Amino acid sequence: MSAAEGQVDPVRVVLGAVASLSRLLSSEQRRPFEGRILTGSQLSALFFLARNPSGSTPGRLAELLAVSAGAVTQLVDTLRAEGHVDIGVHPDDARSRIIVLSRTAHDEVEHFEGATAERLRPRFAALTPAELTTLANLMNRVTVETKE
Repeated sequence: MSAAEGQVDPVRVVLGAVASLSRLLSSEQRRPFEGRILTGSQLSALFFLARNPSGSTPGRLAELLAVSAGAVTQLVDTLRAEGHVDIGVHPDDARSRIIVLSRTAHDEVEHFEGATAERLRPRFAALTPAELTTLANLMNRVTVETKE
């Protein structure tokens, strides 16, 4: 039986759940980097860099954010001016640059994520630790971009 014949489409269920969680996250009263207004792309870049301590090339960051190289340059320049990122020479290619989270920004992201996780932890109480681990692994798999 297809979704059109009355069966629930699991992808739509997942999308609905993700949208609900997104609303919960966006309703967070405390924002990271308080006192500074950051765009969604800037926040996404900072959270991505927090997960990748070795940093990212501008090209990879542009891919992940689905923006142009020029947009990443502008985004990174702003983040650097505000002390959120550092830029260094790529260890494998001196012509390329690596963008890494500054220590201060790393600490702010860690604090924000920890506080948000604690606030939302009751939403996950119905899951066993194994189920929560499985959910985390599955969500990671569907959010990591793959090249076809």
